[in-house]
Amino acid sequence: MRNATSTRPKIVRVIDKYDLDGIGDEMVAEWTKPESTRRSCRELAEFFNIRVLDAALREAGIIWDRPLVEECAAIIKNKDKSLTGYDLDSRGVDTDEVGGDMVSYQSIYTYLTEYRDTEYEREVDDIHSRVASLGQIETKTETIATGIISRSVSHNQVYGAEPQIEVTTECICETCGTNTEMSVYLRNGGCPTCSRPR
Repeated sequence: MRNATSTRPKIVRVIDKYDLDGIGDEMVAEWTKPESTRRSCRELAEFFNIRVLDAALREAGIIWDRPLVEECAAIIKNKDKSLTGYDLDSRGVDTDEVGGDMVSYQSIYTYLTEYRDTEYEREVDDIHSRVASLGQIETKTETIATGIISRSVSHNQVYGAEPQIEVTTECICETCGTNTEMSVYLRNGGCPTCSRPR
C-alpha cells in the first residue's frame, strides 16, 4: 500500500493507499450507463469497499473467493462482532483500519459529482421504458410464482408435472370489452380493437 497522507478527498486517498488504479474510471462508467443498467451509489460503495478489503487481504498474502470477501466486507462495514471468527488481525489485516477506509454512498456521490464532475441523464419516461418496466415486474412475478410451485411440488402439496409459469398483465377495454396484453395496449396507444382517439 502507498502512503495515504494527503489533503485530497478520502476516496482518492484510499484509492492511492490500496493501489486501486482505475477504480475511479470504473465507477464513473458504471454510474453513467443507461438507467436500466447503471449502478447506484449504494451499489458502487459496496463495490468499492469490497475492493478495499480484497486489496488489504492480498497485501497480507490472503486470497479469498469473491463471495467470502463480500461477506467479510459487509461485516467490517457494519462493525459486526462476528468478524472475530475470521481471525484477520492475527494474520496481518488491521480490520479497524480497513473499516475506517471504507466509504458510504454519500462519499461515492460526492466523489462522482464534485471530484470527477460527472453527471448522468435520466432516461425519458416514454412508452418503451414503461413497457420494459412492466416486463421486469412480470419476470420477477414469474420467478416468485415458479419458486412457490417448485416448493409445493417438492413437498408433495401439488401433484403431477411441474407447470410452466407465465405472467402477463391484461387491459380490459371498457368500450368493447377486449382483453389486450398491457405491453401491446401501451405500444398501440390504447385498445387495438377500438379506433384510436384523434
